[in-house]
Amino acid sequence: MIESRRSWVEQLFVAIIILIVFIFMAFALFDSGEATYAKAQLLFALIVLLITYREIGTFKVTKPRVKLSANLKIWLGLIGISLIVMALLEQVPSQILLNWNSANLAENTMFALAAGIFEESLTRGLFFSIFLQNMQYRSRSLKFTRSTIYSALIFGSLHLMNLRSGNSAAIIQQIFYAFALGIVLAAIRVTTNTLFWGIGVHFLIDWQPGIANPLSTATSWLPVLLIFGSMLVVGIVYLVKFDREYEKQSHLAKS
Repeated sequence: MIESRRSWVEQLFVAIIILIVFIFMAFALFDSGEATYAKAQLLFALIVLLITYREIGTFKVTKPRVKLSANLKIWLGLIGISLIVMALLEQVPSQILLNWNSANLAENTMFALAAGIFEESLTRGLFFSIFLQNMQYRSRSLKFTRSTIYSALIFGSLHLMNLRSGNSAAIIQQIFYAFALGIVLAAIRVTTNTLFWGIGVHFLIDWQPGIANPLSTATSWLPVLLIFGSMLVVGIVYLVKFDREYEKQSHLAKS
């Protein structure tokens, strides 16, 4: 496991400051116009990415990268399938095509990039490092799985900001599928041993018309549970297996 440049306590302090600034910006610039808001968010996201690198000292999680067993590759394939199914059912490809013809293409692109960079840097970067270091300090088992679950809970909680829309039922659904997606994005993070693949996937999911003012409309819970519940289960099973494979390879390296 990579040794972070700073302790988890110091990183937690920095993460809290970032969250406070993020909340302040969200309210202070909300009515400033889409172009101004998009530029400010993207600039802030890039700053957070740099802070994350400075605090951790790397974008990697393990050194060397964990070699995937045949069983892990099968479960990774299931994660890929679940992401593709989710993208098709959520009409992500058609939304991307619509975005190309949008009058607000530049703003939509900046908003999607800002969301991907900021949320991945903060949750799968800084908070993931905080929890991972804490697990290491306490000699806990399933370090990657536990750190993923805790950071995904924070990722889901960030969507509480959308309560400004007034539709609490829709926001609860957003929090659930953000949590499930956070599990999968963390699986991508530990597998690729970098933040950037997760940022790319996150960007593509968010890159659609109207991202600046998304409509918060509740849908039936059945498809939400089927799609994102499946992603959640597959992601956690994969991470548990990843944890065990990491421990196995670590013991072999020491012997």
